Amino acid sequence: MRTATRGNPMTTHTIFGAGPAGLYTAWRLATCGQLGPGDAIHLVEWGDYAFDGTRGTRRPAGRICTHHHEGDAANSYVEIGGMRYIEYDPDTAQGHQLVTRTISALGLDDDVVPFLTTTNPMFFLRNRRWYLAELESGAVAAPFDTPANTRAPDDVVATVANTATHGNEARGRSNQCDYFATGTLHDVTSQVYADGDPLGNIGFWNFLYDQVGSEGYAWTTAGAGYNSNTINWNTADASIYLGEFAPGGTFKTLKTGYSHLFVELFRQARAAAAEADIGFALTPRTRLHSIWLEGDEVWYHLADADDPDVPDGPPATTDHAFLAMPRHSIELVARASRYSRVPGRTDFLNDLDVRTHLESVIEQPSYKVAMFFDRPWWQDAPWAPKLVNGTATANVFGPTVTDLPLRQVYYFGDNSRAGDQRAFGLLASYDDMTFVDFWKGLELDVHERRTTPGSLDEQALVGGTTAPPVMVRMLMAELARLHYDDVGAVDDIPAPLETVFMDWSNLPFGAGYHAWASHYDISAVMAAIRRPGVLAGVPDAPVYIVGSAWSDDQAWVEGAFCTAESVLAEFLDIPTEADTTRYPLICGTPSRAPG
Repeated sequence: MRTATRGNPMTTHTIFGAGPAGLYTAWRLATCGQLGPGDAIHLVEWGDYAFDGTRGTRRPAGRICTHHHEGDAANSYVEIGGMRYIEYDPDTAQGHQLVTRTISALGLDDDVVPFLTTTNPMFFLRNRRWYLAELESGAVAAPFDTPANTRAPDDVVATVANTATHGNEARGRSNQCDYFATGTLHDVTSQVYADGDPLGNIGFWNFLYDQVGSEGYAWTTAGAGYNSNTINWNTADASIYLGEFAPGGTFKTLKTGYSHLFVELFRQARAAAAEADIGFALTPRTRLHSIWLEGDEVWYHLADADDPDVPDGPPATTDHAFLAMPRHSIELVARASRYSRVPGRTDFLNDLDVRTHLESVIEQPSYKVAMFFDRPWWQDAPWAPKLVNGTATANVFGPTVTDLPLRQVYYFGDNSRAGDQRAFGLLASYDDMTFVDFWKGLELDVHERRTTPGSLDEQALVGGTTAPPVMVRMLMAELARLHYDDVGAVDDIPAPLETVFMDWSNLPFGAGYHAWASHYDISAVMAAIRRPGVLAGVPDAPVYIVGSAWSDDQAWVEGAFCTAESVLAEFLDIPTEADTTRYPLICGTPSRAPG
């Protein structure tokens, strides 16, 4: 960064947030060949991240968190943040192009392994158990009073989504961008909606309820495993990603854990910067406190993470500022910036248009709990998961779906690299939205009183936190109910070696992922929000918002990479690494072949 002293000729690029978007931005800047001696890249990160991957270091990269048993990178792991990507197929332009390309560019192709989901998941809903194959064969019906109870919940949701897309061309990313802006209902049978109604102004919960009724909605929500799929998000977006136009491809991950991708991004960005004599720095345990414009110059205050509400030192300026942050983090900065109003300053984050754009996405809390055991006891339980995908049985992780507060269970098993420490990982609970508060109530043991405000909880920045005994007992009781049909069967389950939780609703993220709200033109917002200063009326203001929250790939690392790449290519004239002829990085950006 530059201090308040002016006149320094170097070009500074200050990136606030060392998550996927921030690290990708730093790596691309360091390797693009357009920066050189005297230029600088500065990452500012609220968390105390370490990127060397050694035992005991805190996990890197925003909402990606690979938790290794006992903190040893050679031991078994469970993903308690983002955990996979979709391999890109250049022939069909399907999948995650930038993640796939980046993994190759970093030399990690040999670490790529499948992340398969079972084709015959187990369901435990309304006190009834069955496997999907039994439902599809007609042997059982789901315990919901709806004609849809003999069909897979994903199939029911897809049928409703296809009703929305009927009569619209939404195949491929380019057509989808047009569909977001212009898609309307055609030949719809409804008590509420009519042909010609714009899909972007319809909430998906509203539309799904209209089409399948209360019990149909309950079945699709409970059976899908994700409450976030059936909330009132933008139907234009929901209908693509839940219906026939959903992006295809094969789930993949890294055998070393997904966090390893971001360890390498940082390591190779730093090495490339050193080779090109570019200044490169990471300042941890520091947050962006406030930010403003003076003319078209960017000024900001930082704050120490131990006292995050108080500016630490004099203001600084930078040539380019990248807000690699989700909505909650940016709104925290906006609150502090509101009190920095003085003549000559533009408090752009609190501009009405900027705030309207910021609120175009819905925050979706998410919660994960990982457990490690000395044996894979679930394989021998009376109700064992059927971890199969076609003929594949390796790298098939689940899920099992339940309306117990566990919600979804994934079975990571022993994926250690050491081989001498047997620990079998279980993602014992994967919750979003509805059940998050259930587990929040167990984060303190029954004999503890809260001594600090929950609103200041930074647990999500620390990584997996050891679960108190009360949370472990609740998990064990629910796992016994799920796999043994008997809460008292906890004695048949070995005591866990380790149990940790991750609460993504905490600071600074506020959510595990985001969804587009209804009554927004997704395409227009996606393109415009990347330059909030311009939205606030300051032409060419060099402030950029990057990250998955306002992208075409929300909840995926691809969204973070695509928004960052689009900013670098469109506003900093850095030749793109992507082939966007059939794969626009985001809506509203020009198509081009790799530069």
